[in-house]
Amino acid sequence: MAIRKPNGGAKAAVAASLTSVQDTRRRGNGNGNGERVLMSFKIPSDLKMMLQENARERGTTASRIIIDGIRHELGLDD
Repeated sequence: MAIRKPNGGAKAAVAASLTSVQDTRRRGNGNGNGERVLMSFKIPSDLKMMLQENARERGTTASRIIIDGIRHELGLDD
């Protein structure tokens, strides 16, 4: 699957806002070799909004919060 680049406009603005809260401190430490896979699941829209706001406030990403939560639930805390 090829990675598509944003074509500007609204997509570029979203990409810029997402990278501005990127967690670079622990980037790529998902499974030991840095490989990431895409997972899709549905959550309530109000929970998504709360997650995104919390991530912005903490200077991290929603993905990082979710990964940390899964690691915690599995007993894999660092």
